Amino acid sequence: MSSIRRAELVVSIVALVMGVAGAIVARNLSFTEPTGELVLSFGPSFNLLGALIMIALAALALAGALLGRHGLVLASAGGFLLIAIQVLLQFGRSTNWLGTRGSNLAFALGLGAGLGALVLTERGRL
Repeated sequence: MSSIRRAELVVSIVALVMGVAGAIVARNLSFTEPTGELVLSFGPSFNLLGALIMIALAALALAGALLGRHGLVLASAGGFLLIAIQVLLQFGRSTNWLGTRGSNLAFALGLGAGLGALVLTERGRL
């Protein structure tokens, strides 16, 4: 297993843990509550929909990393970048579908750019 593939696994697991933590703290909120619940009282916030989307994208990236499928990891990276765009467009509004806030922008952008860079770097080595 290459170091790039191991890095994809680590990034995917971090995203999965954050999504599960988000689902746990948002369990008492409505599905699309505009003001999400903070994970561990700091950092990203999620409502239940946002946490489930985070879990799904992280699972997709984890499966892609485990199976060596670059397309799955790249699709997950694109999904995280879409979350970052959603944060920019809806933060502080009453229609905040994922219950996100500013720290989610950095988290989602880091996941998307990181996974995308890892996939494209590995592809360049082949």
